[in-house]
Amino acid sequence: MSSHTRPVLRRPVLLAACLSIALGTVGYLAFDPGSASATVSEQAVPASAARTGAGGANTAEVVKAANAFLATLSDEQKDAVLYDFDDEAKKTGWSNFPTPVVERNGLKLGDLTDAQDAAAMKVMEAALSKQGYEELVEIRKADDYLASLSDSGDTGDSASASPTATRTPPSGAPTDGATGGPGGPGGGGGGANFGSEWYYLSFFGQPSKTGEFTVQYGGHHAAYNITYAGNNVTMSPTLTAVEPEEFILDDKAYAPLADKRAATIGAVQSLTADELAAAEIDGSFDDLYLGPGNDGPFPTQPEGVLVSSLTKKQQAKVTAMLRTWVDDLDEKAAARLLAKYVAEYDETYIGWSGGTTIDNDQTYVRLDGPSAWIEFSNQPGASTDEIHQHTIFRDETSDYGWE
Repeated sequence: MSSHTRPVLRRPVLLAACLSIALGTVGYLAFDPGSASATVSEQAVPASAARTGAGGANTAEVVKAANAFLATLSDEQKDAVLYDFDDEAKKTGWSNFPTPVVERNGLKLGDLTDAQDAAAMKVMEAALSKQGYEELVEIRKADDYLASLSDSGDTGDSASASPTATRTPPSGAPTDGATGGPGGPGGGGGGANFGSEWYYLSFFGQPSKTGEFTVQYGGHHAAYNITYAGNNVTMSPTLTAVEPEEFILDDKAYAPLADKRAATIGAVQSLTADELAAAEIDGSFDDLYLGPGNDGPFPTQPEGVLVSSLTKKQQAKVTAMLRTWVDDLDEKAAARLLAKYVAEYDETYIGWSGGTTIDNDQTYVRLDGPSAWIEFSNQPGASTDEIHQHTIFRDETSDYGWE
């Protein structure tokens, strides 16, 4: 069973309905302590979601997969995997640290039967594009690779899994526990529990074609917070990371995040010398600025060069970079979101710090728009001698859903 130890008591549905106007929440569950059955208070999609969402979500497909997964679970497992939509655990139960360094929400996939595990992955397969799902699978394979090193005694000791990296943020930036999990940035060394079985799935709000709910899936080096509200969807925040960049496992070669690496470096290296000088961000970054444990605020003064000031060829490079994150989402919604973000290039900036090459362990690249926020951060290896990469995608208008 899951090691999840939060209280199982749920708010009753009448109280949830009263609070929904103030909190903007929908789809609460009312549980009878003596029964596993749940009733759902389905309300209209929040007006804020209708204003900010780009549409195109395959919500019905995701709900179908979610309900099929829930049907495989015991009463106790259902209680462990379902949360109220506004539960604060949503913001704290994801990280780039291995579990159990940072406890995840929901059910551990390694504790499920083969049928339950397959049903859980069907939820993610429905939520993501083919590209996005393959990337998720490869990130899990990277954890299996690190586990194989740990089994052979080749990784670092357990201390390297602690948040020991340092970072010099821009002036005025948060410094306490800003990234990576409790206590600070970095993390992901050997000695903790690696492997694809150490990933978790949970739902915040009852999966519904009309209500608001979040699919949260994550473990080490992958965390997805995909929120649906009727026809709208946001995947903010989503963390993807890897160490090493390339590896061979069971005689098969893998290169997770290869598209993100190539497109990011391609975009920043398309800048002229003068543009590169103007695009340099103040401060140095050993990790993500707005990663796990730090949900903002976003900087009030964007840094970098304005994307709309670049040539069409350079802008196409930026769009190719942006696409590698947005296209992880199901295809129709991704196309609409990408169009929205590209239309905002007159308020979107691209910047860098530390370096602009893929083999530099100080390379940091940022895209900052009125909606889209991307960070790409190289750092020294924690479990190997190779580059360790963390990335984050956020939508400043719909982080964890719509306010």
